[in-house]
Amino acid sequence: MQQRLREAVAASILLVPLLAACTTAPQAQPVLAAATTSESVERDGTFVIDVAPRTMRCTGVAPMDCLQIRRDHNGPWELFYGSITDFEFQPGYRYRLRIEQTPVANPPADASSVTWRLIEMLDKQPA
Repeated sequence: MQQRLREAVAASILLVPLLAACTTAPQAQPVLAAATTSESVERDGTFVIDVAPRTMRCTGVAPMDCLQIRRDHNGPWELFYGSITDFEFQPGYRYRLRIEQTPVANPPADASSVTWRLIEMLDKQPA
């Protein structure tokens, strides 16, 4: 009986951190969700981003290459861990894109709560 009690206590100690990690806390809005310039968000809910000419190594769920983007034309570059539907990145080009952001209903815990889709490529210049 004591052996079973010890096993139950040990299992509880191991499972509590795992269960705590699975709770559904409200997710913070992505850093890029707020408008940083009057030009960045239009009335139709789209916004404009710049994409740097090269990706950077980053670590999301696993090591990967991330786009470098910015919403303010003079702001710092930020790593973008997601993907942009209908956009095919080519290294060596600087892009200016109009993007539509759509909320995802019931996203998985390890996925973004929004999706981005290319509306229009405004500019593509060799770097």
